[in-house]
Amino acid sequence: MMPAPAPVRTDILLIGGGHAHVEVLRRFGMAPVPGVRLTLATRDLATPYSGMLPGLVAGAYSHDEAHVDLAPLASFAGARLIHGAVTGLDLDRNEALIDGRPALAFDLVSLDIGSTPSPAGIEGAERALPVKPVERFLERWEEVEGRAVEAGGRFRLVTAGAGAGGVELTMALQRRLAARGMAADRQQITVVSDRDGILPAYGRAARRRIEAALRRAGIESRTGVRVAEIGPDGALLETGERLAADAVILATPAAPAGWVAASGLAVDGRGFVEVGQDLRSLSHPQVFAAGDIAAFGARALPKSGVFAVRQGPVLAENLRRLAAGSDSLRPYKPQKRTLALISTEGGQAVASWGPFAAAGGWAWRWKDRIDRRWMDRYRDLPAMPGAEDMRCGGCGAKLPADPLARVLARLEVAPREDVALGLGDDAAVVRPPPGRVAVRTADQFRAFIDDPWLFGRIAANHALGDIYAMGAEPQTALALATLPHAPDDKLERDLEALLRGALEVLNDAGCALVGGHTAEGVELALGFALDGHGREDRLTGKDGLEAGDRLVLAKPLGTGAILAAHMAGRCRGAWLEAALAAMQQSNREAGETFRAHGAVAVTDVTGFGLAGHLGEMLRASGRAAVLWPDALPVLPGARDLVARGMRSTLHPANEAVAAFDPEACPVLFDPQTAGGLLAGVPEDRAADCLAALAAAGYAQAAVVGEVLPGPPGDLTLWADAAVQRPGCGTTRR
Repeated sequence: MMPAPAPVRTDILLIGGGHAHVEVLRRFGMAPVPGVRLTLATRDLATPYSGMLPGLVAGAYSHDEAHVDLAPLASFAGARLIHGAVTGLDLDRNEALIDGRPALAFDLVSLDIGSTPSPAGIEGAERALPVKPVERFLERWEEVEGRAVEAGGRFRLVTAGAGAGGVELTMALQRRLAARGMAADRQQITVVSDRDGILPAYGRAARRRIEAALRRAGIESRTGVRVAEIGPDGALLETGERLAADAVILATPAAPAGWVAASGLAVDGRGFVEVGQDLRSLSHPQVFAAGDIAAFGARALPKSGVFAVRQGPVLAENLRRLAAGSDSLRPYKPQKRTLALISTEGGQAVASWGPFAAAGGWAWRWKDRIDRRWMDRYRDLPAMPGAEDMRCGGCGAKLPADPLARVLARLEVAPREDVALGLGDDAAVVRPPPGRVAVRTADQFRAFIDDPWLFGRIAANHALGDIYAMGAEPQTALALATLPHAPDDKLERDLEALLRGALEVLNDAGCALVGGHTAEGVELALGFALDGHGREDRLTGKDGLEAGDRLVLAKPLGTGAILAAHMAGRCRGAWLEAALAAMQQSNREAGETFRAHGAVAVTDVTGFGLAGHLGEMLRASGRAAVLWPDALPVLPGARDLVARGMRSTLHPANEAVAAFDPEACPVLFDPQTAGGLLAGVPEDRAADCLAALAAAGYAQAAVVGEVLPGPPGDLTLWADAAVQRPGCGTTRR
């Protein structure tokens, strides 16, 4: 019998995926701390590396090369990953606030959320393109660039701010426009600084070399003058001069998120968190800050990733020491001088060290090696075992009565008149609706993500799929929850987050939570026993397929491979996010749409994969079918992961019963969580059914095959792309 993980004693919350926090995650993954639970709450699932941003913009790096993917890194660290923007801190209750979900509790919290350019009193600053957050900037720039290239003619750009970041980005944008076919004589680019010169924090030698690079690129600089206003047609300087512009980039000095000061933390005059040498808040000892958001008193450090990178090891060690009960913390000693490598023309860079500077292709190659070496630290991470201990089983593993009672008292369960007794009694008492038959089902599985609220939503949605496939209405639910070992207060919070997530889905479905059972265990798990009802003559089972029916799938495949990759720390954040969104989409509207278009055989695609569940329908109906593999809707990344052998543990068993070579289309055997409904729709109604599904929000719904007369249960593949499908007039055989 495997020993259980150590009970959670300390919750450490990392807010933001900045340069310091990625190192904290790496170090905790390399050396886990028994009893410490790490949680990362982040607005974005990929962290851009500041050193590579100009190269990313200019096209020297791909998105993946220039971003740290936080999903596999969090998996490696054993950290819970919460995808959501923190909007505030309640430091009396030690909670982080996130819109649309329960607060996150912590014992220790660290902020590494970066900064955004300050509007700096510029009227109309909302019309500009701030360089941070980087993802938002890139999205907006692509729109601006696309319009400019399409329109032809002259493109005018103004950058407000002439620090290293603004100047380097401006030169990168010029190279990017040139690569899109916009000649230098069609570009009019100006950098504006309210200081006496560009790069005011750098030595004279570096400034001269950058000024020369700007001249070679044909980029004008205006110094000693401030942008006072940004209008729809350009920038107005405080001197009254107007610079016509199709776009204005905001690269002004950094500003913090407004909620930081509103939380009650001690902040400096600009709103950044005041910390001591140990990176700990001067006002709240449970709070740490690193990177741009931290302020270091007498020595104001530049808002540069160079300093955040060096703060990562110190922050990780101090969080580790505090969690272990030690107050002896390590000091962070900022380097007196930093090496700056500023890219200029393609393949060129300026190297700056204090008063010294040099330039050339060697400087760019040096910068490229340093940046790639840093990124390599957060890829191909080994799995590391954690410390464990033992816990009781049986009824001794039930959650304590008091925290359970408190959670139930706070839940808001949707009322139903047909529920006589619900939560709080030994068993529920439910009145069956007259003239209806009972429809009952159950589902349960272990957690595949460490976010209890999100897991609760998906588990409830998954369980409801069987009810909707049958054409029934959900009535009541019993929850069966297992939570990892932890003190009562942490169990209480996790249980509440889990049930609140589930209740959002159940309440929306009109399904009353009427009871259940809770227990402690090795890992988080949740299931539901559901009761529904419907008119017996209108229920849709797996039988009833007719030859000529079109097989329509409402949601894409691939969750099994994506979740397997995520648990192995090898799934991109964007792929995971798409899968989580698909798993949260209800099947209710799909079931209604199928029945409105004549479907009499419907099932939900879950653990046995599309091939397995379709096989059940074919055998029940005494029919055969052909599938069109290239018509299958598949989640981003799933085909690639399956091809690389990243498959769910149930996948081989699903393949074992295949009537054809499973490698011809392995995604057919991918086990689905909260998968879509599959229905047989009469041929002449298939096109209208697809249109109705799309209107209901099932954007990837597709006709994936055709029902044939026999032999019963036979399933074949046909990859001929010329086959006529939606509308489905004729099928060439």
